[in-house]
Amino acid sequence: MELAIVLGLVVLFFAAATAVVAIEDRRAARREAVRRAARLARLGEVDPLAPHRLRTHR
Repeated sequence: MELAIVLGLVVLFFAAATAVVAIEDRRAARREAVRRAARLARLGEVDPLAPHRLRTHR
């Protein structure tokens, strides 16, 4: 019985740690994208990694 409780707590701990790492990774990627966009805007360039912002005239 104690073994099941300990294993359950270990699994819960690893699941929580994985969730925290995934959230922090997304936040870091978002911050880097904002920095890249700001840097390119200062240079007057278009962000090549954001094709959804580009418009084509037909």
